[in-house]
Amino acid sequence: MKYAVAFSSPKRSAKTIEVAVQQAKAVNAELVLLRLIPDPHKVGIVAQLISSERPVDKARMQIDQIVSELSAQGVKVSGIVKVGEVAQGIIDTAVEIGADMLYVGTTSVGGRHFFLMKKDPIVHYLVEHCPISLCLIRHDAAADAAIEQSEEQELSE
Repeated sequence: MKYAVAFSSPKRSAKTIEVAVQQAKAVNAELVLLRLIPDPHKVGIVAQLISSERPVDKARMQIDQIVSELSAQGVKVSGIVKVGEVAQGIIDTAVEIGADMLYVGTTSVGGRHFFLMKKDPIVHYLVEHCPISLCLIRHDAAADAAIEQSEEQELSE
């Protein structure tokens, strides 16, 4: 068996990776961490003008670090970093590697809104279009907001 994990950052993806690792260990499955970086040429002219290799390099470094940590725990794991359309790229890569399950983190949203709609457009797209079984791992919205703020500070330094 092969499980794919849609990876966004070490902090934001920690819970999703934890669940996927538990399942992978239980059935001796291989784990593949997938990180898709939005293509700046398709995002807009400003993104294209200010683009650099830094996001890709940082993503590779993060993936390599987690792969190393999980390998040390005896997990069969690898990582893939690509540039392109995020949601469709996750699907295409998961299909390409022959994943049996795709683990995706999503934010819990309070109130009457369906949890996939406004806050998680990528997750909503995956639910609608992914031909592979999905395992959605809910995260706490307040914790995700704090993580996002700390990651933005790290990028600006």
